[in-house]
Amino acid sequence: MITQDQKLLVLDLDETLVFSTERQLDRPADLSVVGYHVYKRPHLDSFLEFAFSRFKVGVWTSSGRLYAEPLVAQLMPNRSIEFVWSSMRCSLARDWETGAHSTQKRLAKLKKLGFKLEQIIGIDDTPSKYARNYGNLVLVQEFTGDPSDDELAHLPHYLENLSAQPNVRAIEKRNWRERLHR
Repeated sequence: MITQDQKLLVLDLDETLVFSTERQLDRPADLSVVGYHVYKRPHLDSFLEFAFSRFKVGVWTSSGRLYAEPLVAQLMPNRSIEFVWSSMRCSLARDWETGAHSTQKRLAKLKKLGFKLEQIIGIDDTPSKYARNYGNLVLVQEFTGDPSDDELAHLPHYLENLSAQPNVRAIEKRNWRERLHR
């Protein structure tokens, strides 16, 4: 049962929940989306069951909308999703030392939807995407199609503890897997 003060879980897609590639791996893909072979991260379905039962859930990817929306529709059919945001909602940031540009997910944009930063948990494999909101990030290992990957099997245990905290930004989340066994 979702409550009014329930936290928002912001999920990334590529290399976090799935691995998409133009060339098929050594096994058939789980899904096909706009010409990509999509491999679901092991334990994804049970992780999504957990996520939707405990959190409000949104998806924010750096990928394009024409890829993200049909992928989410296949991964999370009949689910109540707060939003599906694509690269158009990301912010462009410049590294003034190198001159390089990168995309960031600035969570302040979610305030307009009524969410408080202290109540938002981001799940992503790329820390630079959360450079302005690092206190909200639970960093997961990059998923590149390995069928023995177990990241999503452990993540619910950590998120269960984190969901009870009044301010997720105040909790140290680096090396979260090590904290599971203490």
